[in-house]
Amino acid sequence: MRIAVISDIHGNIEAFKTVLKDMALQAVNKIISLGDNIGYGADSEAVIQQIIASRIPSIIGNHELACVNKKVYKWYTRDVKKSIDYTLSKLSPSSIDYIKGLPVNLSRYQAFFVHGFWPDSVRHYLHQIPDAELRHAFGQIKESICFLGHTHRLTLIFPEDGEIQVQPLNPGLTQLEKNKKYMVNAGSVGQPRGGDPRAKYVIWDTERYCLDIRYIDYDNQTAARKIVAAGLPFKYAQAVDPDIKK
Repeated sequence: MRIAVISDIHGNIEAFKTVLKDMALQAVNKIISLGDNIGYGADSEAVIQQIIASRIPSIIGNHELACVNKKVYKWYTRDVKKSIDYTLSKLSPSSIDYIKGLPVNLSRYQAFFVHGFWPDSVRHYLHQIPDAELRHAFGQIKESICFLGHTHRLTLIFPEDGEIQVQPLNPGLTQLEKNKKYMVNAGSVGQPRGGDPRAKYVIWDTERYCLDIRYIDYDNQTAARKIVAAGLPFKYAQAVDPDIKK
């Protein structure tokens, strides 16, 4: 089975639709979203409706949680709050109801899926977790692989000889070992970090036991211009299109 794992679409419908087209060419059997489908970008409503139409199971991210939980909403300030406020102004009642029903994690296909960190955090960043806590988590996780989002960076983490190993995930195939456990950060479809504007996602091939890391070109200029036109913070447009000018 080939399972596509997407994360952090962040209201970027241009990136999302192009990624869906790429999946159709890659013989993907299932798709799961790790959340933060909304926020930062100009088209959160369109992204939610596309997820619903495509019947893609999703878990909740911190941006979704902020839109339906007043306590979480109050955590955010400045640019992030401005993005959340814009998103809330555009989401339909049906999309809000959909978000309220999202689970905090999923266990399917012998894998675990959560937005921030195992088992149920939507806010903790993987790179903030101490090695001792990572070793404890690996000892507790029943599944052989845990997919996470939130950091927007493609990363492979696994224990080896009592130490925690951290490796970047580059485009192409990464072979895994069946006797090891892994955490995989699936990167970001629509709001990249690190200067590479391409949309990124992961295909997990359960039979070959490997990851196919996909970097996809799309119309990022249009996505960036829409962010600017919406009056959202310029840095979110610049992340999508590093060449955009004010």
